[in-house]
Amino acid sequence: MATKEKVLVYGAGGVQGGAVARKLLEEGYTVHTVVRSSDKAAQLQEQGITAFVGDLTDASDLMSAHEGVSKVFLLLPVDYDPERNRQFIRNTVDAAKYANVKLLVFNTSGFVPDDVTGVNAFDIKSELVAYVKQSGIPSIILQPIFYMENFLIPGVVDDQMLAYPVPADRAIAWISMEDAAAYGVYALSHPELAGQTLPIVGPEALTGNQLAEQFSAALNREIHFYSLPTEVFQEALTPVLGKAASRPGRLVQMGWIKYEFTAQARPSHRRVRSAIPGTPLIEWVKQAVQHGLFSPVAGENKNS
Repeated sequence: MATKEKVLVYGAGGVQGGAVARKLLEEGYTVHTVVRSSDKAAQLQEQGITAFVGDLTDASDLMSAHEGVSKVFLLLPVDYDPERNRQFIRNTVDAAKYANVKLLVFNTSGFVPDDVTGVNAFDIKSELVAYVKQSGIPSIILQPIFYMENFLIPGVVDDQMLAYPVPADRAIAWISMEDAAAYGVYALSHPELAGQTLPIVGPEALTGNQLAEQFSAALNREIHFYSLPTEVFQEALTPVLGKAASRPGRLVQMGWIKYEFTAQARPSHRRVRSAIPGTPLIEWVKQAVQHGLFSPVAGENKNS
């Protein structure tokens, strides 16, 4: 297979960015990335990724990674400090602009509203998107809704219950991170989509009760849906995210109160959706069972 262009993939050492990097390598692209440790860089080098050691807070660290790069996939690390987020986006976008990249694909890692909400976790994303658009670099914005991998948060799915802070009657088009990565690779391969914002959504919009039905069928036991109070969800996240836990909890609450998350894409996005049909939830759960993340035997889930 002939080598295609060089693509800089931020976050290639993680789950989301790693899936994008892997798919690009499979399609013959050369992949660069930036990581914070030499040990991580060595691991990625073994996978065929050219890894540069650097820090997103230091603009000079990013220059070498852009050498010969024509496209950038931007995925920022999880960080709830607004000023650090501003610094991340300034440094990464400015480095791409200096390198004269032909296309920048930005995965926002969540929904970005059009209006100011008063919630920092939302409003900083709007600010970051605006900076990308104002840079002058041809860009595609990808907005995922809810990832299926959220079901792996400890306590979300147990022996008989699926508990999540959304209303039971709200249909949401959950998507797997693998399918979201396919959106990223598609966007990188279609520069004619520059200037568009593409919603990353799954193939089916499911209510809470329908989620429970799908899990019941996949796990061979009866699962019921419970609309979890936001404050309880925040409490459950505290061991993982510390004091920042209130922010993703509030983010979820704002999302289901103000915005409809469905599988319906705009007509201009139908071509993308047809190219990426997506994984139905029941198939994703079955795959998770095969990887030992869920068990069809009550009391044995690794995520409980």
